Amino acid sequence: MRRRRTRTEFSLFSTLARVFPRLCLLGLVLLPVAELAAGIALSRIPEPRPIASVALTDAQLAQLYGTGDVAPIREMLAETRDLRDTVYAPLVEYRMKPFRGRYVVVGDDGWRMVPRPDEGGGAKVFVFGGSTAFGTGSPDGETIPAHLDALLREAGKPAQVFNFGVPGWFSTQERIALEQMLTAGGKPDLAVFIDGLEDLRHCAAPDRTGWSPRLAQTETRHGLAGMLEKSALLQVVRRLLPDEPRPDSLVPPCAGDGDVEKALARLDANRRMISAIAERFGFRVLFVQQPVPGYGYDNAKRVVAVSPAEMAPLVAVAKGYSRMAETRGAGRPGDGDLLWLADLEPAAGNAYVDVVHYSPLFNRAIAEAVARRVVDGHLLP
Repeated sequence: MRRRRTRTEFSLFSTLARVFPRLCLLGLVLLPVAELAAGIALSRIPEPRPIASVALTDAQLAQLYGTGDVAPIREMLAETRDLRDTVYAPLVEYRMKPFRGRYVVVGDDGWRMVPRPDEGGGAKVFVFGGSTAFGTGSPDGETIPAHLDALLREAGKPAQVFNFGVPGWFSTQERIALEQMLTAGGKPDLAVFIDGLEDLRHCAAPDRTGWSPRLAQTETRHGLAGMLEKSALLQVVRRLLPDEPRPDSLVPPCAGDGDVEKALARLDANRRMISAIAERFGFRVLFVQQPVPGYGYDNAKRVVAVSPAEMAPLVAVAKGYSRMAETRGAGRPGDGDLLWLADLEPAAGNAYVDVVHYSPLFNRAIAEAVARRVVDGHLLP
C-alpha cells in the first residue's frame, strides 16, 4: 500500500523547488563578482617567501647585520617578505613582479634597482645570478651589484652596473636572459655571472624551473579542473593557507653523485656558450664561483645556528664544489674567465643572514673581489 505524503513533505519539496533556482541564479550573479574581487585581492596578498626569520630577537639581528639600530632591518625584511609572486616571462619562465618599498625596489621590468648618484654614462656591467645576486635579505644599496657599482666608481672606472639577479634562477635561465637582451639590442661591456648555489641545489634534468609545473598544467588540465586551476578565488584560498610550497621547492634536489655531475656539466656547458657568445658579440665576461655555506665555511661561526634539516639540501652543493676544486686549473675553456671565491669569507663580522643569503658585509667583500679582478684584468674599456 502506497504511503500518502504528508503536508510537511509537500511543503519542503515545494520550498526547495522555489528556492533552488533562485540560489543558482544568485550564484551565477555573485560568482563573477567574487572572482573579480579575488583577482584584485590576489595582487595584494604576498606570496610567502621565507627569508631571515621574523622570530629573531633584536640582539640576533644586530649580530647578523652588524648594527645597533635594527628597526630599519626589520622594515627591510618585511618588504622582502612582501615581494609579490613571480610572473611569467617568455623563455626564462618567470621574473619578479614590480615592487616599490623603502629599502627594496623592483622596477616594472622585473629587475632590482641599483642606487647610484647619477644616471650618467660609463661602461655597462650586467650582473646575473639567483637570490644571492638579487640580494635577498639586503637593502638595495648593499647588494653585490650595488657595491660593485660604487667600488668601480671609486677605482676610477665609472660604470653602470645592472642587477639582473632573480631568486631561483640558475645558469640556463641567465644565459637565455643574456641572449634575449642581445637580440633586443642591449649589449654589455662586461657580463658577470654569480653562480654555483642554484645549479647544485636543483639538479633537474632536463632543465626545469619552479614555473615548469605551472606551464605544463595549462596544457594538460581541461574542463572543470582547468577552470578551477585558473580560479582567482581558489588561488586566494591557497595563498592564505599555511605552509604552501614555494614554486622553487617543487624542483627536485640532487639525489646523488650522478645528479651532481649532470649539474656540473650543465653549468660548464652554459659557461662555454656564454663565452662563445661574448667573443662573437665583442664584450667581456667574468664567471664568479660564489661562496656557499656548504663548502669551505665553518657553520659553527654562525651567530644564529641553523638546523641539520636546513643544511641537508646543501650536501649536493658541497659535493659539487669539492669536485670543482679537484678539477680547477685543468686547462678547460673558460677557466681564465673564472673568479674562484668559494673560499672567501669576510675579514670580520657575520657572513650569512639566513641559511644561504649573504650579509651586507659579505656582499661588499664579494664585490671588492670582483672589482679587483675587473680593474686588474682590464675588463672594462
